[in-house]
Amino acid sequence: MVSLSRMRTEAREARRLFPDPEGAARAVCNAMTSLGWLDGAKRVSATIADDGELDPAPLVTACRLRGIDVYFPVLRDPAPMQFAPGGPDTAMVHNRFGIPEPDVDPEALVSARELDVVLAPLVVFDAAGHRAGRGQGYYDRALAFLLNGPRPAKPLVVGLAYELQLVDGVPSHPGDVTMDAVITEERVRVFSKALSRRTRR
Repeated sequence: MVSLSRMRTEAREARRLFPDPEGAARAVCNAMTSLGWLDGAKRVSATIADDGELDPAPLVTACRLRGIDVYFPVLRDPAPMQFAPGGPDTAMVHNRFGIPEPDVDPEALVSARELDVVLAPLVVFDAAGHRAGRGQGYYDRALAFLLNGPRPAKPLVVGLAYELQLVDGVPSHPGDVTMDAVITEERVRVFSKALSRRTRR
């Protein structure tokens, strides 16, 4: 069986070579907006694409056009990952991984509980809704409250990826948070029964 480390390495190499990243980003944006999952949302988290990740930028623009506030992850250990509001004119600083994040006062930060939709980056995913990121566990810790009792309706956790990042199986652990759905340039996979019922047809 292929190790998770090898899965990550191969997926990262492959996505860096994806022939039409802009077209894929637009396709994912079109899919997300047509599904109605942004309807009524007030706070959505996204990331700034790094290391060949599928770019959420078109979705960020779509959210702003709808009056939705867009938040970005902020890493300030030892606290769980939090999210900061960011607009076109927000000053950015690079975190320890060299990824830009909003340079805002701590009072402006919110937890994942306060978001309506989390657009989650990933390195690999499987057909059961499991994801693996870079191995630091930031998203799983930030979303750990979803594992306590019945899963709340918010935030909706949607993975963004290229189809080539799909693997046969991602090793899972009790503290791992399953995605509600994942969108690639080719298709939408819904893992949550509750989300399936509210998806616009």
